[in-house]
Amino acid sequence: MTDFVLIHGGSHAGWCWDRVVPTLLGDPRVGQALAVDLCGHGTRLDALPQDEITIEHYVDSVVEDVEKASLSDVILVGHSLAGVSMPHVASRLAGQVRRLVYLSTTNPAVGSCVNDSMTHPLSPISRGVDLVQAFCSDLDEETAAWLVGNLGPQPPGVLEEPIGRVVPPAGIPSTYVLLEKDEVLPPDYQIEQAQAIGVDEIVRFEAGHSAFASRPADLAGLLLTFL
Repeated sequence: MTDFVLIHGGSHAGWCWDRVVPTLLGDPRVGQALAVDLCGHGTRLDALPQDEITIEHYVDSVVEDVEKASLSDVILVGHSLAGVSMPHVASRLAGQVRRLVYLSTTNPAVGSCVNDSMTHPLSPISRGVDLVQAFCSDLDEETAAWLVGNLGPQPPGVLEEPIGRVVPPAGIPSTYVLLEKDEVLPPDYQIEQAQAIGVDEIVRFEAGHSAFASRPADLAGLLLTFL
């Protein structure tokens, strides 16, 4: 059986995948669907002081949960800020990851950081976007309240840390899921991110940045096509 490991983005936690997981687990080909809480988020909120948390701590969280669950045939799915840790996770879990799925991720160049990428003309900062509103751009009122009510702090060091050069093990196919209605990372920006990491394919999905909330069953259905 194949397992899904789901990595959340900035200010979120594993809860953001709650509406996706049931559909994944409803497929008989799926063993587990593990939604990780990264260091400084969710159940790991107080694991370390927020200003001490690094990308490596994020990677450690994922690796720890995968090893604890004894997963060996993993489809690794990361959303938004998870793009900074996914290659590192794949490297650490060489032989256990069968596919990488980047869901509207940001992937700064080696030596730069997430905050550097915010100078890009299509970044939410450059466009003066209210991030919370953009997270909820295609959500109904009830779902938006659920999402906003669950948002937590974002460790600043993860945004300021220069990206190290890590190449995932050879032979792992990769897909970038481009969210066509994303108001946080617009489509043209996502295409640049996908090209920067050299994914094997770009798949388009009609949803805003919080696709796991606006179209959870459909998103799960798309993820199941990667089995």
